[in-house]
Amino acid sequence: MEKEATVSQQTKLSIIGSAGLAFCGVLVETSMNVTFPTLMRQFHESLNNVQWVTTAYLLVVAATMTITAFIQRRLKYKTILGTAGVLFMLGIIFSGTAHSLMTLLIGRIIQGVSTGLVMPLMFAIIMHQVPLQKQGQYVGMAGMVVAFAPSLGPTYGGFITQMYSWPLIFWLTLPLGIICCLLAWFTIQQVQQPRKLAFPIGEFLLILLGLISLTLAVNQAGGGHLLIPGVYGSFIFSLACFALFAYTALHSQAPLINIKIFANSRFSRAVLIYFFVQFVQIGLTFLLPTFAQLPLHKGVMLSGMMLLGGSLLSAIIAPFTGRLLDQHSVKLPFTIGSGFILLGVGLLLIFTSQLTTGTIVCFYAIYMLGFSFIFNNALTFGLQQLSPNEIADGNAVFNTLQQYSGSLGTAIAAAILAMTNFRTPGLSAIQQTTLGSRFVLILFAVLCLVTILLIVSLPSQKSSSSKA
Repeated sequence: MEKEATVSQQTKLSIIGSAGLAFCGVLVETSMNVTFPTLMRQFHESLNNVQWVTTAYLLVVAATMTITAFIQRRLKYKTILGTAGVLFMLGIIFSGTAHSLMTLLIGRIIQGVSTGLVMPLMFAIIMHQVPLQKQGQYVGMAGMVVAFAPSLGPTYGGFITQMYSWPLIFWLTLPLGIICCLLAWFTIQQVQQPRKLAFPIGEFLLILLGLISLTLAVNQAGGGHLLIPGVYGSFIFSLACFALFAYTALHSQAPLINIKIFANSRFSRAVLIYFFVQFVQIGLTFLLPTFAQLPLHKGVMLSGMMLLGGSLLSAIIAPFTGRLLDQHSVKLPFTIGSGFILLGVGLLLIFTSQLTTGTIVCFYAIYMLGFSFIFNNALTFGLQQLSPNEIADGNAVFNTLQQYSGSLGTAIAAAILAMTNFRTPGLSAIQQTTLGSRFVLILFAVLCLVTILLIVSLPSQKSSSSKA
């Protein structure tokens, strides 16, 4: 039994390498959040346009992740990893040399495909090659590596932007990305032979159009006009695309994603919990630095550093929270985490008008403490409810929603701030941002309450798996 619980050195190194490449993608993503005011001035663009630097990246990552179940069945792991590495370097070149917002967006889109390929691959290695009794710990450790990116991102991006120039954010990640890609490429093991499958292009286009239309609807709502065809038309079109995708996938012999896994209620609840806590977390990484730079008049570097403590705390304790899942019921880490996420957002909401850099640091740290007990454990618990041949589909769902929740979190927060500015022309810029931030935090508090209700509905017994 002891032998079954061991993990080979090759597996460990392939996890580290793939996690490192994913780390580079997320590091740049969260680094760019604090550069928005700088990009607005340099490119002479509005906040609603500049936020596409993050929104477009996350949207492409999400769209790419929808096809990872197919890709992992169709291609060798080394092929997937090599493609991700090449796209990572190409994205660096476009972004690091960008002299316009459009060129920067092209670079971010290319890098989004890279991250969308490598992150699900990392979790696939863990769920297929790590014993059940250690999966929570290894997902926690891999999550810790990736979570260091949002920990360091705002500080790293703020420091580089203030002391040097924002393109250096990209160039400095290039050597690390290459090293991690090579490490994973030389150690990764193929767990299943690729199969010749026809790519369901129709299903992919439907889900892609649905994701894009929903994001466009949210962004256009930021103009302050909700009842215009551009908003409600895009929203209705996105729902129609998702509905048609679901119908097509249910009646397909080889669907892009086997959505029948949603019939598993434990898996579905874990997915929703995962989605909501990530939505709020990425939304906060956009909202709080923006609040610090506008109402509080803080520099870009300090605005980024405010989030460092909470994110580092979350990353460091992630392996510990994973072991809690391995050794106890999922309700234990979830219950602990739910109290902290609600407290953190609640304090930010209550004291919005009196926020300082110190209180933002403390309240964000409280939220991130709760986040660490929930986020990675939701993925582990959810995938453990599936059979081995369903893991690729579940992995694709989790990773797609992780990225799209971040895209929506940023887009909706930006839209609420923009809408507030549009609706309150008589207020000063500081008053408008403060009021808009309060509306965003109300939304986040509601999502935290919904997350708690989902957690309460989960079973109390120790996590089990259909694979066991």
